[in-house]
Amino acid sequence: MNALRGKFQLVLPFVLGLSLFVLLLLVAQSPSEPSAALQVGETPEPVAYLPLILRQDQNPPVTPTPITPTPPPVEPGAPWIEHGTITIPSYQYDHSDCLVTLPSDHIAYPYPGINHDCVLQKPLIDRQLNAVTLHNGYVAVTVLPALGGRLYRWQDKVTGRQLLYANPVLKPTAWGWRGWWLASGGIEWAFPTDEHGLNEYRPWDHTTAVLSDTVSITVSDVEDKTGMTVGVTITLDADHTYMTLDPFVVNNTAVSHNYQYWLNAMIALGDNTTNDQTEFIVPAAQVQVHSRDAGATYLPEAMQWMDWPEYNGRFFNIYGTWDHYLGFFAPTLSAGFTGVYDHTAQQGIVRVFDQAQMPGHKYFGPANLGSGLWTNDDSVYVEMWSSGVTPDFWTYVPLAAGQSKTWTERWYPVSHLGTFDMANAFGALRLDETSTGAEIGLQVTAVTSGTLSLLVDDVPTAGWPGPFLPEQPLDLVWERPSGVDGPITLQLLDEQDQVLLQFAP
Repeated sequence: MNALRGKFQLVLPFVLGLSLFVLLLLVAQSPSEPSAALQVGETPEPVAYLPLILRQDQNPPVTPTPITPTPPPVEPGAPWIEHGTITIPSYQYDHSDCLVTLPSDHIAYPYPGINHDCVLQKPLIDRQLNAVTLHNGYVAVTVLPALGGRLYRWQDKVTGRQLLYANPVLKPTAWGWRGWWLASGGIEWAFPTDEHGLNEYRPWDHTTAVLSDTVSITVSDVEDKTGMTVGVTITLDADHTYMTLDPFVVNNTAVSHNYQYWLNAMIALGDNTTNDQTEFIVPAAQVQVHSRDAGATYLPEAMQWMDWPEYNGRFFNIYGTWDHYLGFFAPTLSAGFTGVYDHTAQQGIVRVFDQAQMPGHKYFGPANLGSGLWTNDDSVYVEMWSSGVTPDFWTYVPLAAGQSKTWTERWYPVSHLGTFDMANAFGALRLDETSTGAEIGLQVTAVTSGTLSLLVDDVPTAGWPGPFLPEQPLDLVWERPSGVDGPITLQLLDEQDQVLLQFAP
């Protein structure tokens, strides 16, 4: 692609500037009362479109900035919703001069292609986007309805860190079925094709709901190629660190359609970058290669399998060992969780789910790909994907007329845990055997009474009483008593001694 040429400056007449200012004030108003949760067949609230403002400089700020927030609720402890806007420097990928009509037999038709040279030659603009943020005491989740309904930001309030990549500039890559894709960051909803789908760049409808102990937002779009409705409901409750994601597809058309639906999280746990000591946590003995750099001849070809985490003497669960880009699927998990943990930042993400509902799990790291392909600085991300529809990008499934599909997964942050070996909706455990005993870690998703119990050869040998707090990860060292031999098991028990979480190496 050609380099961005020149600087442009727009001088607006006073009247036009005043008109834009008034328009901004009118459309930026948030509704005073939240609407009810979106139900199939209901009409969602429309997206408010904010004006595009031409930038005076071509060097975007490092981090987009939210403005005009609404205050938190008076009631303490309850989750709440904040309405505001986020301004993101952007290329004019949707400028009419740069749009290209694709042939009717193109896989992405009727969506537009773009002329990349045209886009790069136009001046940057500021896009002001409505932002809806869900809060509880542990996390904040920000959704941008006008940018594909994506979950754009996810903050761990315990550490203050942002967990998702936020591209400092909206810049179209040359990837994707349309011939372009916005690596905007956050979590995108990829539908109805493999890879990044077709409608991630445009406004989606949204509605919010506030109950006594939960807040939620539902984003949805009637997709042009299939006519099916795709969406997701994101929910926070008052007590847990996790957010609950309920993706859905509804076929209200008269015919069956083949489709895929993936959630793609662009993750950057080290202040909008990915450190070499980032660990991919995948409970599997093998993974299946999706794609790799042509120079990585030591790796299998696409669709072939490789041992995990060690292959050909290299531990691919540690990102710093990658010297070429790689994407892989993990359809044969041994437990219902995956995750990412940055050992430098001591920050991680856990994703938990019902294995019977979830065939699709994928990771990607750009490694040797230059960040100039997707942004204007050196920020870097890795991807963690999930699908309740299909195990890989090569498999499409039909959804019959009048039918729907949904599933549930929960995502939560962990920190200062050192990694985790087992996780579910109650929390994450680490158990490392040493020559003298074991190192133990625990982080729960809600205030948990009960006991953390260590068993040797199935006999209770040591215990640590609760309550355990989400904001206080547990870090322990256990010394094995003399003469006490045998395999060890770690259990989190409730007050009735029922097992909530368990791991045995």
